[in-house]
Formats: sequence, C-alpha cells, structure tokens
Amino acid sequence: MPLRSTGCFTCRARKIRCDETRPSCQRCSTHGVPCPGYRADNNSGRTGGIEFRDQTGDTVKRAKDAYRAREKEIAAVAVQRKGGGTARGPVVWGPGGGGGANGRAASRVGVTVLGEEFLCGYYGFSRQAPAELLSPAVMRVQLYGSFMDVYLPRESLRDHFSFYETLVGMSSSQPALVDALDALSLVAVGSMKKDRAVLDQSVRKYGDALSSLGRALARPEAASSDETLAAATVLGNCALYDEIGKHENVWGKHITGGQQLIAARGPENLKSKLALLLFSTTRHGALIWSLIERKAPYMALPEWRNLAFEASIQDSSTLFYDAAIQVPGLLQRYDQLGDTVALSLENIDDLLQECEQIEQCLRDWLLDWEIRFAFEGVGMYEERPIDDFATFSDSVQDRTFETAFRFPEFPIAWLASVYWLSMFHLRLNIQSLHKLRHELETDWLPSPETAVEEDELSTYITKLCRCIPFFCEPISSSTGHIGIFLPLTTAAGYFIQHARWREASARQRLHARPQPALHRRP
Repeated sequence: MPLRSTGCFTCRARKIRCDETRPSCQRCSTHGVPCPGYRADNNSGRTGGIEFRDQTGDTVKRAKDAYRAREKEIAAVAVQRKGGGTARGPVVWGPGGGGGANGRAASRVGVTVLGEEFLCGYYGFSRQAPAELLSPAVMRVQLYGSFMDVYLPRESLRDHFSFYETLVGMSSSQPALVDALDALSLVAVGSMKKDRAVLDQSVRKYGDALSSLGRALARPEAASSDETLAAATVLGNCALYDEIGKHENVWGKHITGGQQLIAARGPENLKSKLALLLFSTTRHGALIWSLIERKAPYMALPEWRNLAFEASIQDSSTLFYDAAIQVPGLLQRYDQLGDTVALSLENIDDLLQECEQIEQCLRDWLLDWEIRFAFEGVGMYEERPIDDFATFSDSVQDRTFETAFRFPEFPIAWLASVYWLSMFHLRLNIQSLHKLRHELETDWLPSPETAVEEDELSTYITKLCRCIPFFCEPISSSTGHIGIFLPLTTAAGYFIQHARWREASARQRLHARPQPALHRRP
C-alpha cells in the first residue's frame, strides 16, 4: 500500500509533489491559488483531522457577496414601489411618476435608474454633480492655513514666531515632521473651535508622530537632521494643550528632549536658517521651563549664548535672553546652598554678586528698549480700563484689577511679560539670599540700594496680571492663551503666600493648574 501523501490538499488533488512549506506551500503561491493547508501530523498528538486553516479571506468574501445580494434586493424592491417597475433588469424612470398602463414610465425622456440616478430619484438627492474631492495635499494646506490663523499672533513674524511660517512653507519628506505639524494643527484648530472630533483626531496624530519620531531618531543621520529636531519641537508645543498634555510635565519632557537633541549636534553644526530658528524657539521654551524647574538649561552654557549673537537671528530680544537664560541657574545654586554646596558667607556673597550682575544687565536692556520706543514716539504699553478688552471682559466677570495693559503688538507683550517674570524670580532670589546671610551674620543688613522691598515684588506680579487680558484678545491668538500659564501660576502662588486671598481667588478662577514653586527653601 503506498504511503499517504503529507502535502497540501491542492497539491494532492492535482497529483503534484508539494514542497510542504509552512504555513502555505510555494507551489500554490506560484500558481496563484490559496493553499488550503495540510493534514494533522501523526506526531502532533492528534488523530485525524487537518491542521488549522485561515478562513478569513473566504469568510470576508462570503459576507461581502451576501451583503451585495441583499442590497440589490432592497434597491430593486424600493424602485418597484416607487416607480411601479419590476424587480428585474433596469428600471425605467419617467418624470410623470409611476409606470402605469398609460405608458408614462416609457416616456422619451426616461432614463435608466442606476447608481447615482437611483439616489436622486428615490431619496430626493440633488442631481448636481458632487464637489470634487480634494487631494490630501490640498487638505493639508487648508489645515495649515487654519492653524496659522488661530495659532500665530497677528503681524508677529519675528524671531521664534516665524518658526511655523518657515515650517509650513517648506516641503518635507520626514514623516515625523509632517505628522507633528498635522497633530499641532488639529489640536490648535479643534481647541479653538471646540470640535471634539478634531481633537480626538489630533490625539491619534500625536501618537503617530511619536512613533515616526522614534523611528527617525533610531537612524544614524538623526543627529544632524533639522527636520527631526523640528518634529521634536513641534510635538513639544502639542503637549501645551490639555487634550494631549494631560500627564504631568509632558511639555517639560519635550523641552528637555529638544535641548538634548540640539546639544548632541553642538553649536558649530547649527548653520541653516531652520536650525537657527529651532535654536531660538528652543531657547525661549528652555527659559520658561527652567524658571519652573529652577534648574540651569543647556542654553545657558557660554557656547550656546555665543551662538545667539549670530547676525541672522539677532533682534531686540537677543541681549535680554542672554541675561535671562542665566537666571534659572542662579535659582538652582540658591537651592543647593547647604545641600551640595557649603552654606557659607563666601558662597552667599559670590552668588549675590552674580545675581546683581545679571540684574544690572536686565535693567540696562529694559532702559535701552524703552529709549527705542521713545525715539519712535510710542509707548511700550498703555494702561486701559478692563472693559476695553472685550474678549476677556465677556469671559471673566471678576474686576479685582480694573485696568490692564494694551501693547502695540503681541511680541512686545510677550517679551515684557517674560522680563517681569525673570526679574520677579531674580529679585526674590536676592531677597532670599539677604535673609539667609542675615541668619548667618545677624548684625549684617543689605544696603538700601540693594535691598528688595516687598512692594517691588508685588509690582512685578501686578504687571503680569495686567498682561493677561491682552493675551486673551484675538490679536494674541492661541499663542497668547498659552502665554497666560506661567504669569497666572506665578501670581497665584505669590498671592497665596502673602495671604492676599482676593487676588489669589481671582487668579485661580482663571487657571487651575499646579503652581511652580517660588523658592524651594523653607
């Protein structure tokens, strides 16, 4: 008796030798037929039967066939009920209504009801041709256009505000950058329009962008790619929205990762326009996050500060950022006193000296900035009644502050607010150092010129609060809404610490996120 063949069922039926490749034999693949599988092996512990065969394709095909047949029957019956025709063959549709004995259904203007014609006749759809479907490229251009309208402040194409103008205007083959721009555009537009479907899609796109960025960073050329760095920067801004940045410190982790990517390249390798814009944008985010964390950023190192003086990226903020980027490091050094650094008069005096040097640089910059405004015949801002800010007044009924600042344009408001933030943290640090030195040397007191009075700190906080209504106005767009976060939390923390409950309540009604520490030492 011949041995039983162990080949697949198709090869056995065709009486050809099977190569017995698992899960499907190559013979069937060569002839373009599905391989049905094999008998169960005798040594598999089973008796009789066949190996498992994937029936998914056949099941799907049967389901589709049944669905199409059912749809044809429903359509035929519907046409018969509407037009008096038969259920077989093409149905004649006449403008006179049903196909009665008078033969109106066979009118000369009758048309065969198929596809779109059936929809027009039975469901009452318009006979006009549907609008031409847009290509993905055209839809993306429209999405980016909407994003620029809602995200970027009006007439603010300078420094890091021109970063997104550059990105959306360039053609990129980097999937991570395309996905990141899609995610940011969707979340910005969806948040402004309060569209849940768009917001859900933005979260999915954010996940796609993270996966694409992970694959891009795994490639050896990632360290020198401007587009990869741009993707990481854009994803960081996605995390500023609650729909994406729900988890604690997501934005800060993106900022830290972006700095690490830039540091891996080194300042000597940032030569292109896009690379310098990325540096400028990262430097601003690094300053804000470092003030929250009270830790020195990479951007405060001398080699990176020198890069900021490249002629192609200099503007009125260059000198300011050169000084302000050093403030978080001074806060960190204060926190380390008595911990990793000896708590001594010498160390306190050294830190005080450096704080006073940075303070003088910031004050000199502000004086120069105000002189420029004076030469142009305009003020840096004007104080206006709170009701002049329509968007803010309609949304917030609280009138703890009856006036607010109106700025000529958003970048001026942004820079002024960051200046007041930096000066508040720096002067508070100097005040804390004065108190600490007095504890070590009780007969020592700061001079009247260097002493930090509480009224000065309160003035910085009040100015920050008076920026907020302008940030809510349409001229500031979504960037202004994002810029409210740190002034609000800083002001709320200060008011609570000084038991100014009315002001604290007003600030907390505007924003309920966790507050950054004003200083770490009890």
